[in-house]
Amino acid sequence: MKEVFLGIDCATQSSRSVLIDSNGAIYSRHSIDLAPVQRGSDGRLTQDPQSWLTAMDGHFAYARTEAKKQNLIIAGASISATSGTFVLTDRNGKPIADAAMYNDGRAANPLARAEKIISEVGAGTYLFAHTPEYIVAHLTGQPLSAVATDWSHAMKTGVDLHSKCWSAGTTDTAKRNSISLPSVVAPGSLLGRTSDGDIPLYAGMTDGCTAQISVGATSMGSAVSTLGTTLVLKVVGDREIAGPGFYSHLLPAGRWLGGAASNLGGISFEKYQSDVKSWDQRAAAHGPASFAIYPLVGTGERFPVANKDMKSIATGTAQNEIDEYRAILEGIAFAERYAFEILESAGAQITGAIYSAGGGSRSAIWSEIRATVLNRPIATVKDSGSDLGAAMIAAAAHRGGDLAKELDKFNSSTVEVIEPNKSEREALENRYQEFLTLVKPFQNAGIR
Repeated sequence: MKEVFLGIDCATQSSRSVLIDSNGAIYSRHSIDLAPVQRGSDGRLTQDPQSWLTAMDGHFAYARTEAKKQNLIIAGASISATSGTFVLTDRNGKPIADAAMYNDGRAANPLARAEKIISEVGAGTYLFAHTPEYIVAHLTGQPLSAVATDWSHAMKTGVDLHSKCWSAGTTDTAKRNSISLPSVVAPGSLLGRTSDGDIPLYAGMTDGCTAQISVGATSMGSAVSTLGTTLVLKVVGDREIAGPGFYSHLLPAGRWLGGAASNLGGISFEKYQSDVKSWDQRAAAHGPASFAIYPLVGTGERFPVANKDMKSIATGTAQNEIDEYRAILEGIAFAERYAFEILESAGAQITGAIYSAGGGSRSAIWSEIRATVLNRPIATVKDSGSDLGAAMIAAAAHRGGDLAKELDKFNSSTVEVIEPNKSEREALENRYQEFLTLVKPFQNAGIR
């Protein structure tokens, strides 16, 4: 029987899974919705963590069925999730409140949000679990207190990636609030085996990291833009880079994935989504927009502008809906370029094309606009996704050795390289300079 590997991405609105072999060939894909995220008047964003477990049971059942049909054996699995999302439980692993999402507005970091939850439910002794730990405890039958976290999902909670342990400040905060933190292991570590199928479960990385891994871009200098609901950027390097709004994940044994996430993305043109192909065609025919815009939907931006109070800003008014749609696509491309320039000024070194993943990478005009604005080729790929990257981690971990080197064995599934449009280069360069002037008053990070 052929060995395959299961990767699952437990995202915000839905979860996705994929089965691949050791060469990256895909055998099945599946999607299951999660419980809606609930918004509170105090800025809280929460989700029923039971929906994670229900979805995981569904993914494993589906994968086992597909494996049986195709005479495959599932030799390993890994789970990716959003960085910073967590659930606080009692000592028996029962949630004391709904899970707090990565962008919960009650506080600036996971442990501070945990303190807010405790202030509501009362003093006690609690366990802190990121999404993967809570799921792994369910799948393996282990006590939640026995399940380790990987240093990628735990980074925003307070792991020191140099010591690979919780920072002293994090430990002190947890102790003060009677919170037990999970032990910390490297991505690719064996966490346990499923209680009913004996499938090894390997520690994964966050969705932004696994999205980069999924396109086969793990060599030094590789850069990936993931265009989903929001924009996530990552660059592979040999050193850690960090600054306002950006940070680095560590890929074992010695590669750093430096990057950040913006609040811009597909959400910026949500009102056009029902007929996006038609709008793309009209945007291509329209040519450069008549104004520049930073197309935020809500309040606050993470990167490349670090400003919690920022809202959508523009240098002018759209002449019509086509002009507005085109300006939004350009605005996201301008933000992408600005983001990469900030990362490069901090020490990132980008070589070659920018790999493009996520749903937005399927837009030909958007890819062309981005290539022109960045003045770099954009490489679109056939297969990508955080679920695929998680499956690749499972396969690489199963082989053993240096995880990064094993991941290098997966080749990029590049299907097209889109070059800059020379006829629009000057107009978009001038508009980009307008964009920089537009955002300068809101910028707390800046290009150093």
